Amino acid sequence: MDLLVLLASAMVSFIAVCLFLPWLIKSLRGTTLVGKDLNKPHSPLVPEMGGIAVILGFYLGVALLVGLAVPVASNGLFFAALSSCLGAGIVGLMDDMFRLRKRSKAILPFVLALPLGAVVYASKNTVLLGVDIGILMAIAVPLGVTSASNAANMLEGFNGLGAGLGIIMTSSLIVLAMIVGAQEGLFLLFPLLGALAAFLWFNRYPARVFPGDSMTLFTGATIACAAIISSPSLKTFGALLFVPMIAEFVLKFRGHFQGENYGKVRPDGRLVWQGRVESLAHAIMKWKPLREWEIVLVLWAIETLVCALVIVAVVTSA
Repeated sequence: MDLLVLLASAMVSFIAVCLFLPWLIKSLRGTTLVGKDLNKPHSPLVPEMGGIAVILGFYLGVALLVGLAVPVASNGLFFAALSSCLGAGIVGLMDDMFRLRKRSKAILPFVLALPLGAVVYASKNTVLLGVDIGILMAIAVPLGVTSASNAANMLEGFNGLGAGLGIIMTSSLIVLAMIVGAQEGLFLLFPLLGALAAFLWFNRYPARVFPGDSMTLFTGATIACAAIISSPSLKTFGALLFVPMIAEFVLKFRGHFQGENYGKVRPDGRLVWQGRVESLAHAIMKWKPLREWEIVLVLWAIETLVCALVIVAVVTSA
């Protein structure tokens, strides 16, 4: 019965996003809340802030779970995690509208996740990588949330990329949670999966809407929160799913975070990169000129491989 309820929450999130996004796209056209699609000839203008729909759909899916009085309804740890991931989404919305400084995008999710850190510590869930770190968990948790949210935000810039990566990671974490019997985070993951699946339909190549930082920060934070409130082992597995994002961080770091995930569009529509490699996308374009959707498929494949290796490692070690 619990699985049916979780699937129902994912469906509610999916339907809500499908119903809300067409109105949002229409409303944003002709406003200043649009961005240039730089990976296409003539750089057409596309509505931004599509992440609002993902957050709304997610919230309605979670509301269904709480309304049906599933065990999460009285779980303080769950609601602390919910406030942290929604807080990251609000920071993303603020950035979409007001262009926050990069420092603010790092600090604000950390501050908003401090209550989750306190609740995790109070619940004695203080084991990380096999070591009981005690009160340090109160700091490790918000640090993990802000790191995950910003990492997810870095590997973006192509139609469908962020939503697809989020779907792959969320699905993999659901599988891992079921393997190890850690179900606490499922009440966040299923609504997120439904919302992202619907959003991808509108954000796939050629995109009718961009996610904005509201979706990327929110997605990374929600995946991190789901892993954090689950078993100690799931914290480690969840971190491993971010390996491509960690690689992206390293490449961005060497370029002082000035690199953008865009390429020069050739007449045949393929993208090339001739400068210094400061992104995984740059490395792919250096390797071979590809169309935008092909680059996205390569990055999805890399994430899928990472997730598959983690799942295989967990299964074989069980």
